[in-house]
This record gives sequence, structure tokens and C-alpha cells, in this order.
Amino acid sequence: MQKKNIFYLKIFFLAGLLVWNLGIFSPCLNSKSNLFTYHLIKFIYSPVCHQKIERSFSCNHFQLMVCARCSGIYFGAMIAALLNLLPVSVTISKRFLFYAAIPMLIDIILINSGVYEYIKVISFITGNIFGATVFIFIFDIVKDYFV
Repeated sequence: MQKKNIFYLKIFFLAGLLVWNLGIFSPCLNSKSNLFTYHLIKFIYSPVCHQKIERSFSCNHFQLMVCARCSGIYFGAMIAALLNLLPVSVTISKRFLFYAAIPMLIDIILINSGVYEYIKVISFITGNIFGATVFIFIFDIVKDYFV
């Protein structure tokens, strides 16, 4: 019974992240421009990201709903949720969570200190690393309530 509950929990998290990521990447899914829907979805994502145009990927001449770094974080979490369906149990310590944040923090510091310009791909990759790690860390905590 416990394994079944954990499997349903995994599906719940994956479904939530799929829906969240579909919203982020919705400009890629909509070939016709519906400005009302675009701005409504953009408004929904505004509390979680600065949404600066120059720091966001674009698709079909519209920027994605969040910046490249946030896109990476949410996409990384979704990939981790997908891989979480495999019959392997992974736990992450707080120390490893801190280590996973270091590439992203270094990128932010180097950009803000003027060492180099913002590069969307680097931000996406560092966000991916952090997002996947955070998902595994949080899922491990939540899972303990269902075991």
C-alpha cells in the first residue's frame, strides 16, 4: 500500500510540473497569437519571475512566461520528476543542495559584477541543475509524510 501511495505522489508531482511547464512554454504550443491568453498566462507567472524580455527565450515571436534561469529550474524539476518514476530511490543532503546552487550563484555574481554578459543557455543549464536537485530534495521530505 505504501509503494502505491508513493507512486501516486510521484504522478501528482509530475502532473503538476507538466502543467506548470506547459504554461511556461505555451507560446511554443500556440501557433496563432492570442494576446489576451498570452498576457493572462504571463500575469499568472509574474509573481515567480522578473520576466525581463532580454533574459527570456522566445518562441513564435513571444517570450516565454519566465526567464531562462527560471525556465531551467522548472524544466529541471520536471525532468527529475519524470526520472523519479524509475524504481530507484535517491536522497539528497542539504550540503549537496548547497553545492547544486553554487553554479547558479557564481553565474549571478559574475553577471552582476560585470565579468560577462547574461547568457541564456548558461542560465538555463545552471537553473536545470538547481531545479532537479531541489525537486529531489523536496520530494524526499514530502514522501516521508506518506510512508
